[in-house]
Parts: sequence; structure tokens; C-alpha cells
Amino acid sequence: MGAKAVIICVLVLLFLIPLQLVKSLVRDRERYRDEAVRSVLEPLGGQPVLEGFCVAVPYETAEEIEKRDGTVVRQTVRRWIALFPKSHDMKADVAPYTLTRGIFEVPAFSCTAVSSGEFPSALPAAEKAQASSVLWQESLFCIGISNKKNITAPPIVRANGTELALSAEPVHIPKFSSALFFRLPGQSAKNGFSFSVTQELQGGKSLSVCPVAQANTFSVSSSWKSPSFHGGWLPTSRSVSGEGFSAEWKIPGFSTAVPEALYGADFSADDWMAKTSSPPEAVSVSFVMPVDSYQKIMRSIKYAVLFLMIPFIALFVLEIFTAVRVHPVQYALIGLADVIFYLLLLAVSEHLPFFATYCLSTAVVCLLTLFYAAAIFRQKKWGALFSSIQLILYIFLFGTLQTEDYALLIGTLGLLATVALLMFLTRKVDWYAEKITEDAE
Repeated sequence: MGAKAVIICVLVLLFLIPLQLVKSLVRDRERYRDEAVRSVLEPLGGQPVLEGFCVAVPYETAEEIEKRDGTVVRQTVRRWIALFPKSHDMKADVAPYTLTRGIFEVPAFSCTAVSSGEFPSALPAAEKAQASSVLWQESLFCIGISNKKNITAPPIVRANGTELALSAEPVHIPKFSSALFFRLPGQSAKNGFSFSVTQELQGGKSLSVCPVAQANTFSVSSSWKSPSFHGGWLPTSRSVSGEGFSAEWKIPGFSTAVPEALYGADFSADDWMAKTSSPPEAVSVSFVMPVDSYQKIMRSIKYAVLFLMIPFIALFVLEIFTAVRVHPVQYALIGLADVIFYLLLLAVSEHLPFFATYCLSTAVVCLLTLFYAAAIFRQKKWGALFSSIQLILYIFLFGTLQTEDYALLIGTLGLLATVALLMFLTRKVDWYAEKITEDAE
């Protein structure tokens, strides 16, 4: 019996090899899914980030510039002031839908984002920049967005009720990945103005908004039933139901890393990063699929060693009490059935809901071991007992997968209960005897 116990330990260690192969296969399927998701989202512009608004005001100043020959000349240089809003209120209505690529579904959406707010006067900023000549009539209203592919129609921008015309003049705003520019009346930039912006957007997986104003209020609503809120700030209020969700954020400017204005030479990404302690943050809503089967399968494989050891120990105990010798090959076939359980989970979960997949895989493996164990011990009751042990294990595993926060506690208690039961069943076994004592029988 001692030799058989050593063989069982060796078999458990050997089965770690196919389990690692299953893990690798799960990761490969995850990568394949991620590639499919990227191929679907790329034409939509990916995951949109609304990076906010600013007013860009040009000014000219005389600067001394040293040439290569060492001579210093004085010439006029154009610089820019980037002024961020005093307030920004945004309401986004998201209409979700799903796109498919092969066997994979990708959450996508169309969105109407309506923003309003107020810009302060640019006069104090111009004075602080010591601008000798401010070109008010060349001021621009800038809309920052992560990818212009996310925009499905030209934004409607109004300043003090007047609709602004789109401009092609490029200005590099370090806060923005890319931007759209609109001609802004100089008087509005000089004295301050109220604005409104309506944007029609598309994208997938998540929607993010950067708070760049001194007072930010964002609200997002959708019929999507399983949102995930993350980013730099969580919603101050939210409501999630079977009909969808709504959420609202209220973010004061002093909690962000965005200054009220940027000046001239600060218009570079390096200067921006040096000026702020961290990159500008955003609030985000992810439109997650209800079940990530790959994640659950990876979590279930973490318990695979335990689910190999317990069936082997159960076979060993039955071997002791029935006096039927079980060959190591038969142990290996039982272990192989347990490994195939995880392959069934992986293969079938790509086509069926995870709960149905788990029930089907459990039923197949338990029926397989029922008939095989009954044939080994030549009695149906022993086969039924062994299959019942496996069924209880799989039910226990499913409960552990459903309660991620308590998975370690549940797994530890289950292992403790297993050891206690084994100690109770084998308490009268004479391990030095060649056959079982009458008391143990």
C-alpha cells in the first residue's frame, strides 16, 4: 500500500503537465478572442475617450534666438495660450449593440454626447503670459478626442448661441491625442463665453471622459445591463437595473491634474508631464459581457490539483475497503477524465452559456467515471459512490467560482473537510498489514 501511495503522488505530479497545456490553450483562446475584438473595434475607432475642450489663443512675442554661428537675433515668435473651461456639464445617451467576429461577440455602441459649460476670459491668461500682441481673431475652440474615427458626424459647436465653423488649422494641445478646431470670435475668447457641443460618436467596450474643467458634471445612461465603473473617480450616484443603468459624476477641478491654462513653451508632451505629477485621468464606463468564461476556466484550473488528488485518494480508499487491486493505468485513466473536464469547459463554453457548459461537462465526466469505477470494483454501488464523490467536488468547485471574494476560504475549508473525512474512514486501517484488519472491514 505504501508503494501505491507513492505511485499516486507521482501520477498527480505527472498530470500537472497536461494541466499546464490546458492553461496554455486557454491563454491562446483568450489572445484569439482579443485579436477578434481589436479587428472589430478598429474601424469604429476603438474605445472612445472624450478628452475635453479648450480655447487656443495665439499671441506674438519678441524673443532672442541664438543661431548656429553664435550670433543672437531678435525676432517675433508665435505662441499659444490653452485655456480650459470654468465648468463642463455633459450628458451621454449610449445605445449599445453587439457585433460578431467568428464565434465571438463584441459590445459596441453609438452615442450622443451633449455638453455645455462656460469659459472664463482669456485676458488674465494673456497678461500672465506677458503677451505683447494677442491675435484674438485667430482664436480657436478645440475638441479633444482619442481617435477621430469615433466621430460619426461633424460636432455642432455654439459659443454664446452662435454656431462655429470648422477650421483646419493645426495646433498641438498636449492634453489631447487628436483634436478638432473651430473658429472662435475674438470677442468671445477675450471676454469669456458659454458653449454647447453636440457630438455623435461610435465605439466599443468602454466610454471615457476626462474632467478638464474647474467644475465637472458627467451623466451617462444606457440600456446595457452589466456596466463596470472605473477610472480616476467612481460615480457619485448610480442606478443599475434590468432595463439598463444611469450614473453621474461630480468632479471638482482641484482634484484633477489639469491647470487652468497652458502657455507657449508648455505646449509639449514632455513639459506637460513635468508640469503635472501624473497623466490626466478619466472616468470610464465599460460595457462588459455578463460572463467571461475564460477567466472562470482559469480560476477552476487553479483547483485542478485538488480535484486530481481527491478522486485518486477516493480510489485508494475504495481499493482498501473492497480488497480489489486497482492498476496504476486505471488511476491514470480516471485522472485523464478529470483533465478532459477542463477541455470540455473550454471548448463548449465558446458556444453555450457557462452554467450550461459546466452542467454538461460535469454530467459527462461523472457518467464516464460511474461506469468505469463500477467495472473496476465489479459492483454498481461502488461506481455510484465514486461518481457521487466527483459530483460533490464539481458542485463545490462551481460554488467556489461563483464567490470569488471567498474562494480561498471555501477552498481551504473544503480541503480541511476532505482530510478530516479521510482520517475518519481510515482510522482503523492497519497500514503495516498485508490485508485489511477485520475492524477496518
